[in-house]
Amino acid sequence: MAETEFKRRMDLRLARWYQNADPHPDPELQARRRYVANLVNKSAMLKYAERMTLPIPERYAEVATVEELDFAALPERVVIKPNNSADNDCVMLFDNGREIFSGSEAPVESRAEFVRETFANGRFIKRDTRILAEEFVRDYNESFAVPRDFKVYVAGGRSWVVQVVNRVGPKKSWTHRFYSRDWVPYGPFQMSNLFGEEIPPPPHLDRMIEIADRIARDIDVFMRLDFYISAQGPVFGEFTSYPNAGMRFTEIGNAVLCDLMDRYPDPF
Repeated sequence: MAETEFKRRMDLRLARWYQNADPHPDPELQARRRYVANLVNKSAMLKYAERMTLPIPERYAEVATVEELDFAALPERVVIKPNNSADNDCVMLFDNGREIFSGSEAPVESRAEFVRETFANGRFIKRDTRILAEEFVRDYNESFAVPRDFKVYVAGGRSWVVQVVNRVGPKKSWTHRFYSRDWVPYGPFQMSNLFGEEIPPPPHLDRMIEIADRIARDIDVFMRLDFYISAQGPVFGEFTSYPNAGMRFTEIGNAVLCDLMDRYPDPF
């Protein structure tokens, strides 16, 4: 698939937001850029979520090394993941003696070694990466062993596009589908996962959009906001400033997202 204009713009964002290319001449706006860019770090996100009173998974621990985690004190059902990574690298979902993504046996007494080996082989793990243990949220439809992601693309202080990702089963079988905020489905939008079946509007959709709009007004930039939806309501998961590294978006996805960035340019 040919490189798109959206890919070019995401590469430019990577250079400006994370590699300090073309710093803004206004020091205050440059500081604001750095602050917003850093929200992808889940440690920074937690502070932001507390300030904004966002519903988030319960945080059980944040540590620098595996040895600092007390696995016996953690719930049997728990997520362990890095505080700053990508592409689900080193995200582990433990439940009922297994790690869900890999399908591997992982009883509590062997989890320390499992986590240590996973982090040692991580593609994006850095020296300062911290380890998080948090609540394993259940999907509102409990037939999904892995809760679906509801990823909301925002710009100009408003939600516009919702991507629903189903990660049950082997990675090659994962599916996704994109919708407008009013739940009108798009055709093929991005090709990292298989094109999924259309689903009805989820419960708590209005509440999720309300929360996403509130975050969008506060950060005032193009961003992807990642949620889960439990039976009790939406749960905010993380910020994504560089969605899919801009890659494999179709003509539809490229046109929709570039149009948002044109109509609502970042203030910095």
